[in-house]
Formats: sequence, C-alpha cells, structure tokens
Amino acid sequence: MNDQKELTLKEKHSIILDIMKDIDRFCRANNIPYTLSSGTLLGAVRHGGFIPWDDDADMFMLRDDFDRFINSYKSDRYRLVYNFEGEDKLCPSGIAKVADVTTWSKDSTGKLDFGVWVDVFPLESVPEDPEECRKFMHKIMSVNNRIYHRRRHDLISIIKSYRHSFSWWMKKLNDIVHNNPYTDSPLVAHAVGSNNYRTVIPKKWFDNLGSIRFVDHDFMAFSDTDSYLKIVYGPDYMTPKQWSHDSKIYRK
Repeated sequence: MNDQKELTLKEKHSIILDIMKDIDRFCRANNIPYTLSSGTLLGAVRHGGFIPWDDDADMFMLRDDFDRFINSYKSDRYRLVYNFEGEDKLCPSGIAKVADVTTWSKDSTGKLDFGVWVDVFPLESVPEDPEECRKFMHKIMSVNNRIYHRRRHDLISIIKSYRHSFSWWMKKLNDIVHNNPYTDSPLVAHAVGSNNYRTVIPKKWFDNLGSIRFVDHDFMAFSDTDSYLKIVYGPDYMTPKQWSHDSKIYRK
C-alpha cells in the first residue's frame, strides 16, 4: 500500500461524525433508541463535540434494540461489522462497529482492520442486588475477554482462550445474554466490551431520552447526563484529563 495516506485527527473526526449521523438517521427512521455514551457524551457536555484529543465515538443501546439494529442496519456508505471473521479481517468482540471500509489500520494481530468506526455497545439487564449484579457482569466479561484474546497470538492469550474456538466463545456469550434471567430488573449495565463494573444505570433512562448537540447535529442522549457522567468519570468529570487511543489510520 505505497499510496497510503495517514489521516489527521481532524479528518478522523469528520469521518466519525458522518458515521454518527448515519446511525442517527437509521435509528430515528426505524424507532431504535440509542444514547451517546462514554467519552462521546462527555465530549458533547464538556466541549460541544469531540474531546479535542480523542479519536473514537461510542453509543449504547438496550440489548433488544441492539439486536434489532445489528439485524437491520443498512447504509449506502458504511458497513456494520459484528463478530466478522474473514481472510484478512477479524472483528470478534460482541459489540458492533459501523465502519468506513475505505480506511484501515494494522492491529496487534497483524491483520488489516477497518480504521475509522463508531462502536455500538449493548446494555444487559442485571440483578438489583449489588453482589449478584457484579457476579453476572463478571460472567459476561470473562467470556467476552476470551473472545478478545482469541484473536491474538501472544502466550497469555493462547493460555486464556485457545481451549475453545472463536465460534464456541461467541456462542457462549450469546447464550448468556439471550437467556438472561434478569430481564424484569429495573437496571441495565455495560458489560460486553467493558473492563469495569461501575456503569450500572436505571433502564427507565431510555424511556425519556433527550437530545444533545454534538458539533453540528442533535443526537439522542440521556436526559440526565450529569448522573451518568458522574457514574462513569466521577464528580470532577468536567476537569479534562488528556489521553487518546493515538491510533494510526490510513486511507488509500
């Protein structure tokens, strides 16, 4: 790929924003609720758009809405990638990515992967008892961790995940989240694609989603952004703490 061009952060932001708008367009047309989440929602509140040094975007959906989304999303410009495994691309994770397939990056597996995308995370119903909640989240996270390591080839990953195939681990994860005994619970949690146990929120927040400006577009978001951001980042979330993924992304 001698004609490769590394994208600037500004160019990444432009592509990500366009993907976000495409997801928003589809979700509104098909009555699929979502919310901006994590650093994307923090950026909207604190900066009116992207955190200046960040280079990704995240959204949440309730599990049933997430399943509808991954089974129906269509776009003329972008591709939904969900547990995709091909000859030169691999994206097993349990979360969905809406990707610009004209961009790419070389990940730690040595395979070419899509470069610019928006992550869409499912939220799972969890028990109200804090200890039971943590146990259930840990169960999901442990399997999801094996899926992550199944794509890698270092010794620790081999020890952790190579007892079973990628398909076996994915089936295990799908069995857990789709045979959830806590669907009547008033709480949901970010477990798939997470490494912490703090993002446990009321499911009813999705009954009254608000709107928030991100750059030049209005997206769906929790009405009570303050409560959510305090859960995730603590009471001083308005104080910037600089970091980024610092990923090198290319376009032909």
